[in-house]
Amino acid sequence: MTDSTRRRFLALATAALAGVGVAGCSIVRGNGTSDASGPSTVASPLDESRTLVAYFSVPETDDPNDMTEEEAGSTHVVDGKVLGNTQYVAQLIEGRIGADVFRIETAEELPLDHGRLEDLARELQDADARPKLKALIPNLEEYDTVFIGYPIWWYDLPMPVYTFLEEHDFSGKNIVLFSTHGGNGLSGTVETVTEKLADSTVISNAFTVLRDDMGSAEAEVGDWLDNLS
Repeated sequence: MTDSTRRRFLALATAALAGVGVAGCSIVRGNGTSDASGPSTVASPLDESRTLVAYFSVPETDDPNDMTEEEAGSTHVVDGKVLGNTQYVAQLIEGRIGADVFRIETAEELPLDHGRLEDLARELQDADARPKLKALIPNLEEYDTVFIGYPIWWYDLPMPVYTFLEEHDFSGKNIVLFSTHGGNGLSGTVETVTEKLADSTVISNAFTVLRDDMGSAEAEVGDWLDNLS
């Protein structure tokens, strides 16, 4: 892959989070309310009261007009609102099963400029860094199933997602993965997460969607979820 192709790939896999109403320090309930209700008994894997959708994504723009090629490839516009590709998939899952939603954010804001973001992502990966997160899930014990979403950065999980995996105890939980990518699919991330979370059950049937196919993502997500339940 050439340097220019790598740059396009990272941008296209870097989903935006513009305009999402989810704070990094809170859970947004599937019914639109915030914070948490008490724990319940263990139910089916996709029981909405026991399921959380956590996702990481970085906005490069929130303006639907005059996007650059990189910005357009990394976003999906819905009713005039710019959503990142990974954000959009997370919202589709939330809307379909009514799960709660948690946004994974770094404590230090990441650059929105494409070139700087790309360079930083590579530097973090080369250093095997674990960027500090703004917040952790405050009530993880209440959930049986956690969906974890991410873009593919340089053929791997973004390094903040490594931080997220390592700073939570997912023991005994069902883990369902979903991602967006620019041409390299899941890039071995299911195996990576399975190894990292050895005490949880990582569902092998992960979802991934190519940036060029975001228009069909709603139907694809629906079919995928039907096969999970």
